[in-house]
Amino acid sequence: MKTMEEAKFTSPLAGEVGAKRREGVWVTRTPWREWRLPLLMGLALAIVTAIPYVYAYAVQSPGHVFLGFFYLGDDANTYLAKMRQGWEGGWAWQNRYTTESSPTAYLFMFWIVLGHIAAVTNLPLIVVFHLARIAAAFALMAAAWLFIGQFIQDRAARRFAFFFCAIGLGMGYVIQALGHPVIFGNQTDTLDWRMPELSAFYSVLALPHFAWSGVFAALGVALTLKAIERGSVTLGVLGGLAWLGQASIHPQMPILMGGATALALLLRPARPRGWIAAAIAFAIPAPYILYSYLAFIGNPEVQRWTFHSKNALPPESISLFFAIAPQLLLALTGVPGALRRRSREDLFLVAWLVLLAVILYLPNPAGDLRRRFLDGLYLPLVVLGARGLYDSVLPRLRSLRARRLIPFSYVAFAAVGSAFLVLAPLAVAASPMYSMPAAEYDGLIWLGREPAGRVLAMPGVGLYIPAYSSDTVYVGHYDETFDYVNKTQTALKVLTGKEDIEQFISSNEIRYVVWTVDLQTPPPAVLGPPAYDTPDFKIWKVF
Repeated sequence: MKTMEEAKFTSPLAGEVGAKRREGVWVTRTPWREWRLPLLMGLALAIVTAIPYVYAYAVQSPGHVFLGFFYLGDDANTYLAKMRQGWEGGWAWQNRYTTESSPTAYLFMFWIVLGHIAAVTNLPLIVVFHLARIAAAFALMAAAWLFIGQFIQDRAARRFAFFFCAIGLGMGYVIQALGHPVIFGNQTDTLDWRMPELSAFYSVLALPHFAWSGVFAALGVALTLKAIERGSVTLGVLGGLAWLGQASIHPQMPILMGGATALALLLRPARPRGWIAAAIAFAIPAPYILYSYLAFIGNPEVQRWTFHSKNALPPESISLFFAIAPQLLLALTGVPGALRRRSREDLFLVAWLVLLAVILYLPNPAGDLRRRFLDGLYLPLVVLGARGLYDSVLPRLRSLRARRLIPFSYVAFAAVGSAFLVLAPLAVAASPMYSMPAAEYDGLIWLGREPAGRVLAMPGVGLYIPAYSSDTVYVGHYDETFDYVNKTQTALKVLTGKEDIEQFISSNEIRYVVWTVDLQTPPPAVLGPPAYDTPDFKIWKVF
């Protein structure tokens, strides 16, 4: 006979019996009651993740301009450069961080579309960037709630999975505290602080495309699995549109999702209409995925962009473990139950993780794109973790207080890293690392009003030029500038007078030359008076 505490704890939909009866069934309630939690959590994330940015704008010292980024600022500026191409009316991407000419490519469509939105709304690019981040907070929480509801029906388990997904991070602070030790010959790293795609919270906080990739993944999975179950072509089309949205960010991700769906269908076959719905869902993004693959192997512009890429290497294993330790360790408790039940949903989650491991660590055609398959990894982990906690761990505890305290404590423990990511920037918000002297910022704005051309500058300035103007830089970003190291050395020699600047300008068709005081050499007198002139920042317009 159950004790009073056990009777209070047990839900009629909890455990394996509930899973078999109700798995994959969406609970129908009044719209506001059903969606109140994800919408309120989206609002909370939007506010909390805005705090570092608002504070930085407020505390900037006179004569400096906050650039709008704390996290992965180098990459973020290249995204602004891609948005600018959409703002100018283009739909194809051209790499403006290198001077080698190549055909344009229809890649990075997410950012280009944001640029078009900026043009239509007449808003600055940086404002649209952060509005996309704020919108992603609401969208990701709603999509995650839908995703979790596809796999978990017990109310307490669903809420735990949702909060775990919303604010959980890894344990990279352990690596940081140990001083990034070398383990088994590999340098460890705080990957959960460096790779926003590993958590929902950091995705919303840092870079919106990772958050929106999670949105499309969650929607695509929920809609596709429901389309298979019901044999619904309409849901299959909606799922396909979600996969197309994800392909606009990282075209390879629907391949992983399609593989996991295929394995789940092979092991738990559906009716013919279910197979048709699944085929439709993944047929919709297929042409763009094929185009992207051909661009990566056949377009010199794209090949040069991937020349310096580190994505061909899987993340260092110890670092990755600590980066997802709270999610992974709890998910392991849910895997045995998933393998026992072997429902289509369970098999899909397990297949997702197994195929991801194969892509990361075994030889395969993924090549330079291995690490771009990590988007939305937190989704299957939190679902398996919640199932393991509520189906296997908590029922073994006799204390009602412990059963109530453990889920809360676990989420709070996992949120430590998220709290650090929000609070740490407040201490350095006024640092020159995240701002720019007003004279330099005004110079970039001046360039944006001038005719487009090629610019010679050191990469410290070249990083920003394509984000604020239509110009192409000789050297600017360590990944997107082809032969970055050699070009940086050449630019330094030319700008400091060690090589003939006039000959360099002629042979490289340079239209603008940028000099900054940190070069510690006099401005190039041979170029005459600068068109934009301040004591520490000068721009020459050659023609």
